[in-house]
Amino acid sequence: MSIIDIASHQPQNDDIYFLDCNVLMYTFYTNGSYATDLVYDYSLLITKIINTKSKLILTDVLLSEFINTYIQTEFHRLARLNGWPHTKEYFKKTFKLSTEYDDILQEIKCIITRQMIPVFTLVDDEFSKITFENIFDNPETFDFNDRYYGYCMAPFNSYIVTNDADFSDVTQCNIITKNQTLLSRIF
Repeated sequence: MSIIDIASHQPQNDDIYFLDCNVLMYTFYTNGSYATDLVYDYSLLITKIINTKSKLILTDVLLSEFINTYIQTEFHRLARLNGWPHTKEYFKKTFKLSTEYDDILQEIKCIITRQMIPVFTLVDDEFSKITFENIFDNPETFDFNDRYYGYCMAPFNSYIVTNDADFSDVTQCNIITKNQTLLSRIF
């Protein structure tokens, strides 16, 4: 596995890319207060990937993580703005019955059907073929989804594009990042 600085990577037309949920949020969640340079650099890489006709792949687990993160992030943003409780009970019993929740679902549906599906290739992750012998190693940096993505993307020989330092334990794929903690691991 290599850790590659996002600024130096140039996609080739036969490359395959998997975008981590944080990169999807930088790209598609426009209410986020993300650092401008993160949004710009990851968006620029995605544009290069699309322009070179490289392949962007999307799994069901990633789509689920994106949808849930989007909903939760938007709920917390609206709760701050409107003085709502930031509790799970309020989310489940009140917010999910609101027009704001319906609006979020419609927004997500438009993002997925109009922006993501046209440029992503949907793939099966072949969960039944993954061995979990080492997935729980290094518990201090354990994030199941990140490690799972590494195992799932290895057969595709995919680059994983992320800004998440937890991917330092993912050894099955090359990682493209702007994250300085990950980049400091380059030898």
